[in-house]
Amino acid sequence: MSPIQSILILLMVIITGLYFHRLRSRVLDNVIVLALGIGGIVLILMPDWTTLLAHSLGVGRGTDLLMYLGGCGIIFVCLLLYAKLRVLQTQLTELVRHEAIRQAWHGEKKSQQSVRNATP
Repeated sequence: MSPIQSILILLMVIITGLYFHRLRSRVLDNVIVLALGIGGIVLILMPDWTTLLAHSLGVGRGTDLLMYLGGCGIIFVCLLLYAKLRVLQTQLTELVRHEAIRQAWHGEKKSQQSVRNATP
């Protein structure tokens, strides 16, 4: 197994673990964005480093390495967005359920009051 395969498998395990445990926080998000930003700036300033890093990991070109890592990043973002969508769906379902119960309860009270008012 080449070093890049080990790294990509590890990244996939981490991504999957983060998804299932939902260990997201604003601090973690900020740290990830900061690290990606600094890493991007370094790789822009030193493009040969990408190729050197790729060769040390068993990948032919730096471009291929960035493509592999970018693919893992896209999967990570998609999983986070899916998890957020599920949370929002659950919250919306609860809100609609509570509103329906509230309206049914108030409607029942009004119908009982109108029955009392209608009886002589």
